[in-house]
Amino acid sequence: MELPSFYSVFLQNILRHGLCRKPIAEKQLASPKAAAPLGIGVVFLLCSLTSLVAAQAPVQVYPTNQLKQDIASFLAMEYEQLEHDRIDISVGNLDPRLRLGSCEQPIAFTIQDPSGLGGNISVRAQCTSGQVWSVHVPAQVAIYQQIPTALRDIARGEQINQTHIGTSLVNISSIRQAFLLDQDDISGKEAKRNISMGEPFKTALLDSPTAVRRGEMVTLESLAGSIKVSSSGTAMADGRIGQTIRVRNNSSERIISGIVMSQGLVQTL
Repeated sequence: MELPSFYSVFLQNILRHGLCRKPIAEKQLASPKAAAPLGIGVVFLLCSLTSLVAAQAPVQVYPTNQLKQDIASFLAMEYEQLEHDRIDISVGNLDPRLRLGSCEQPIAFTIQDPSGLGGNISVRAQCTSGQVWSVHVPAQVAIYQQIPTALRDIARGEQINQTHIGTSLVNISSIRQAFLLDQDDISGKEAKRNISMGEPFKTALLDSPTAVRRGEMVTLESLAGSIKVSSSGTAMADGRIGQTIRVRNNSSERIISGIVMSQGLVQTL
C-alpha cells in the first residue's frame, strides 16, 4: 500500500513517538481535546493503517540469480586445486517461484561429487540462521587437462610404443573409467580392443603384453630361500606378465604352474 508523502511522514512520526504502542494516559483523557471522539478515532485509524502497511512490507529475500553466482564462485575455488588447463562451470536454473529468505550468516555450500572430477554434480546450499532453508542445485563442471591420447588408430592385439602416443586437451570429467597419465606406463602395453585416434588410454583398454607363447621354450626358475635353480620347460598356454600358466618341465616331464615374470621367464609356484 502506497500513501501520499504527507501521510507517510505523519505515520512515521506516530511510530517514532510510540502512540500506537502506548495506551492513552488518564491525563490525556481528562483533556477535552484529547478525549474528543474524533481525535481518538483518527489515532486508532492511523494505527490500523500503520499496522496494515507494516504487514505488507516486503520480506527480504536471497535472489536466485545471486545464489547461482555464489555457487559458481564456490565451485571455481573448490576445483581450482585440481591439476587442470581449463575449467568450465555451469549452474542449473532454479524454479522462478522459489523464494529464499535472506540469511544472516554466510551460506554453507556442500558439493556432491562422488568421482571428485566434476561432471554432472549437485551442490547443497544451506542457510542455518534467520529463515532456515536448504536447496539442492544441479551444476556441471568440465575439467580440461592435457593427457596422453592415441596418436592414430590402434588395432586390437597391437603392442603400443611411443609412436602411438600423443597428447590432447581432454575433458577428463567426461571419462568415467580410470586412465593413464604417464606415457611410460602406456608404452609396452597391448590393446585389448581397437583404440581410436584421440582416445585416452583407459586401463580397461590395455593389457600387459604376451610374454610367453604356447609351445614356446621358457626358462623355469625356482627359489628356495636364497638359492635359485633354473631349468628349461615348455609353455602349455600363452601368458602375460603376472599371469599364472602351466609349464611342462622338460627334464622331469612334470606339469607345474608358474607366474610369467618377463619374456620367456616363468617362476614356479
